[in-house]
Amino acid sequence: MRENRINRWTRISTLNLVWIGVAVVALGLMADRFPRPVVFGAAVQNASRSVHFTDDFENGQLDAWHLPNADDWAILAEDGRHYLHMKRNREPLVPRRPMQFAPIKGVNVGSFDFRTRVRRAGGSMIIVFNYVDSLHFYYTHLSVDPGSKQPVHNGVFLVNNSPRVRIAGLDAQPALPDASWHQIRVVRDVGTGRIQVWSDVSSQPLFTMVDRTFVCGEVGIGSFDETGDFDDVNLRSDDGGCTPGTGPSSAASTIQ
Repeated sequence: MRENRINRWTRISTLNLVWIGVAVVALGLMADRFPRPVVFGAAVQNASRSVHFTDDFENGQLDAWHLPNADDWAILAEDGRHYLHMKRNREPLVPRRPMQFAPIKGVNVGSFDFRTRVRRAGGSMIIVFNYVDSLHFYYTHLSVDPGSKQPVHNGVFLVNNSPRVRIAGLDAQPALPDASWHQIRVVRDVGTGRIQVWSDVSSQPLFTMVDRTFVCGEVGIGSFDETGDFDDVNLRSDDGGCTPGTGPSSAASTIQ
């Protein structure tokens, strides 16, 4: 009798283990089918394609950023709010291109919507995107000068193993007309190749064009050769986890 009870308990326990195993596998499949978005204030990238990165610098930490020269950056406070300050500029690299910018650490995206508040101390600031390496990336130059006055200011520029070249924004109004805080937005759609750059000085994008030279990479903030401030950084993408590299040859550009 005791042996029969033991055998019966063993069979029940084995069935329970089988059902637990099935449930674990099913939950794993559901997680793969419905991945959770990545939401973080520190740069931790995983296999999910959905990325939401925010940093208002209130925690006093810069661990989420790859700082080219850590001593050049500091978190300061003003009116009870913290922000990221560039303490000094750095000379551009050869071939001529910016190097004093900080990408979000470990986060590669293709299409994205990036927003931040920017305040220039000199004449301009930049946002870098689809950054592959120091010789392959886009950046938008946000300036007090229109491109019609300064040909290398206020627009979208391409660095492709050669000195940077303008690809948008020659006749646009200045993105940072004064030294106040301005809301800046960069929207990238690698499917269509479209790049749009917005400033709160206008209800329409200041720079719009199409280019598919780079379709994946990091996003960063900084300046070409001046200093300034950033706050309330917000990056959203459903195209995360991609591998940086070059895409097809650039398409015809629509420059505004």
